[in-house]
Amino acid sequence: MNSQPLDLNAEDTLKRAGLQKTAQRLAVLNILTRAEQPLTAGDVFLRLPGEQKVNRVTVYRILSSYTRKGIIREFESKRGIHYYEKAWPLTPPHPHFNCRGCGTMICMTAFLSPGPWDQMVNQPDFVIENISISGLCGLCRHKK
Repeated sequence: MNSQPLDLNAEDTLKRAGLQKTAQRLAVLNILTRAEQPLTAGDVFLRLPGEQKVNRVTVYRILSSYTRKGIIREFESKRGIHYYEKAWPLTPPHPHFNCRGCGTMICMTAFLSPGPWDQMVNQPDFVIENISISGLCGLCRHKK
């Protein structure tokens, strides 16, 4: 999903969001910044460096605070799994593909700007935040 240059200055991101800089917050933010696809909280936990003392509850709390502050986007798959991705300033919300076979979640090219997304809904007060597409990825399709 990294269509934007990496924002490697995680400290500035935390400062702008009004969050205190901690080693745990920096580690989680760096993982999300470098991710090529949306991650679950479990994915983030597994990618933490061994020397980081972060438990799963802390990972969930960090992700929740990042979502509230607009640093990351959270969306849910049809299976009820929550995914997280860095909310790049110049990248609008975009469609995601979720394989119903293996559960892989990938970002699709953001081919729609926010305006046309909103025009797809006939309700003036609606704002589309996520479009999720499901089906079978190439590997799962060939297994069947």
